[in-house]
Amino acid sequence: MSLNDHPLVNDDSLINSFSKYAKSYDRYAQLQKSMAKRLAAFLPNPLPSHILEIGCGTGLFTRHLLTQALGQLTLNDIAPGMLEILQRSLELPKNTIIASGNAERIQFEKVDLICANAVFQWFQTPQETLKMLNQSLRERGQMIFSTFGPKTLIEFREAADLTNPIELYKNTTWKKMIQDSGFRIKSSDVEVRKIFFSNALTLLKNLQQIGAAPVRMAKTGGLRKLIRDYDSKFSTSQGVYATWELYYYSIINEN
Repeated sequence: MSLNDHPLVNDDSLINSFSKYAKSYDRYAQLQKSMAKRLAAFLPNPLPSHILEIGCGTGLFTRHLLTQALGQLTLNDIAPGMLEILQRSLELPKNTIIASGNAERIQFEKVDLICANAVFQWFQTPQETLKMLNQSLRERGQMIFSTFGPKTLIEFREAADLTNPIELYKNTTWKKMIQDSGFRIKSSDVEVRKIFFSNALTLLKNLQQIGAAPVRMAKTGGLRKLIRDYDSKFSTSQGVYATWELYYYSIINEN
């Protein structure tokens, strides 16, 4: 599979999945919430005048932006259902622009800072999107983002014959794509976590409630076997576990 080949993911599937579970997202997205907190440590202080957040969802990272004085804020997400929850749950500044749609296909106006928490793994053409986002930054503009590495949910691939619907790239691959897109890496971090659940079914339900369940990856009739095999292979006294490999980047426009 090439860097630009994601045959099992399309706009409609993402919109439908994330909009469907938008109301339950905040309750179950504890990992994404902690990623947002860690990514916020990469924010400059004070914030620059114009900020774009890509894939803002229900506002897990947006909340961190709102703790500082803001000039102009543009919030983007592909799922209208997520944006509805965000606008109902957060008191946004008057100078906030809501931009619904696929960030890979939107020509954003020039900004000083781009933020994206747990979003880049969904990009179908990450190299081209990085180049496009670079063009959306003013001179010496900055971008911070977090995403997932290939060890993420590796247990599912070990428990059954599954096809991952998205390509998860290694840290070295991301760094090369970043540099080839005209950015300089200011700082980066890698984190590997094991998160525990009472059983595989509970884990799957948690993933489902944030719109990211890998159930569709299982062959027809194989879901029950997947759950049995997962419980058998990855059970501990604390329950079953799932691995998450998390990447964080702070990069600067060098063009």
